[in-house]
Amino acid sequence: MDDNNLIKKCQQGEKEAFQLLISKYHPLVYKFLLKLTQNRELAEDLTQETFLKLIRNIEKYDIYGKAKFSTYIMTMAKNCYIDEIRKSRKISLDYNLEDYANKLPNERQMEEDVVSRMYASEVEGRLEDLTEEQKLAIRLKYIEGLTLKEIGEVLNVETTTVKSRIHNGIIRLRKFFER
Repeated sequence: MDDNNLIKKCQQGEKEAFQLLISKYHPLVYKFLLKLTQNRELAEDLTQETFLKLIRNIEKYDIYGKAKFSTYIMTMAKNCYIDEIRKSRKISLDYNLEDYANKLPNERQMEEDVVSRMYASEVEGRLEDLTEEQKLAIRLKYIEGLTLKEIGEVLNVETTTVKSRIHNGIIRLRKFFER
């Protein structure tokens, strides 16, 4: 059965059609999210979240629209991933001395660490002043450690666009810190 007929049946509430649709697209979504997260458990959780959102919003998909269903579901998966980044990537200013107990750091090392954490917090705060596109590209590059190509795939834009967003965002950050 082709995707459009399957989706029509899903939109009519047929459970078997949902099962077929999920079994067809689960491997694709899971592999995509696994590549992004590099974590099997997180990829599986995000895959489940993606399909829950799909089930809740299947009536919104226009089978006569321009976007193919595969694009629709992958965009949904990407958005679940981005939501997860937003939830989990808050920089903590907690200074945990137990982390240093085994290392027996000297006073200078501790001071440098505190200064580094303060600077990271200030940068994190300033990211909020950037455009959403710049902020997301910078976070994916420097916090998540993705390559420009991977970021382009996640955001569905060209690598040159990713470079431009990062470059312009960094220029804006520098201007904030020069003031």
